[in-house]
Amino acid sequence: MKEKKFSLEIVNNGEPFDMPKWTVAKHRAALVQMNEDCKDMSDDEKNEEFNYYVVYQTLKEIDKNVSLEDIKNLHPEDMIQLFAEVYNAGKTGIYFREGKKPTTKSTGTKK
Repeated sequence: MKEKKFSLEIVNNGEPFDMPKWTVAKHRAALVQMNEDCKDMSDDEKNEEFNYYVVYQTLKEIDKNVSLEDIKNLHPEDMIQLFAEVYNAGKTGIYFREGKKPTTKSTGTKK
């Protein structure tokens, strides 16, 4: 399957790039940086900032000159699409084998 090429004017002067895979380590790094930078914000405010830090964690890997401010100045629709592309990069999905059902525990008595 051919990988998509991406291009943003704020990354590598608009030159095309491959989207690096999103990983648990990157997710944790984004959370750590956000919590450090936003320690005086409420949890609701931090939730609003989270998407910016996810995108920033990946784009700074591609171009060290990208700033958080560059990302915050993107058009809202571009930001939504970019977040989805960054967050889903490398996602393969989880599949259950046919014939196997998840086990469940009883939560009550039989009637």
